[in-house]
Amino acid sequence: MGNRIPNIWIIDDDPMSSFMLKRLAELGELADIITIYNSARAALDYLQTNPKATNQLPDIILLDIYMPVVNGWDFLSKFKEIKGTLSKQVDIMVVSSSDHPRDINQAQSFEEVMAYVTKPVSLERLKELLVRS
Repeated sequence: MGNRIPNIWIIDDDPMSSFMLKRLAELGELADIITIYNSARAALDYLQTNPKATNQLPDIILLDIYMPVVNGWDFLSKFKEIKGTLSKQVDIMVVSSSDHPRDINQAQSFEEVMAYVTKPVSLERLKELLVRS
């Protein structure tokens, strides 16, 4: 498959959820590098500290919204401020257990969000979203 994504980040405080997403991406051979962050704060810190580390920066972030301390909404607001400093374009896909229209609409109000997917995510759905991006 020639559509592998060089670098995917999974930002989710639930280890089981992160593991499943990583496993699906590996099974589908969707990415070369898959990095898991169990806190949005850590991911933001990395982006702010290494904005020009092109090969280490994600091409796509799979972002959970309900997390402690820094949640997905906080991450998106901060990302909006720093994305101009990054050396490549980073797309964000919200992956949440919430299917509430309020959450979906809020996510879609960020131009950085390319898709909103509800958990559990199937390999077919993940492929469909990642391969077209």
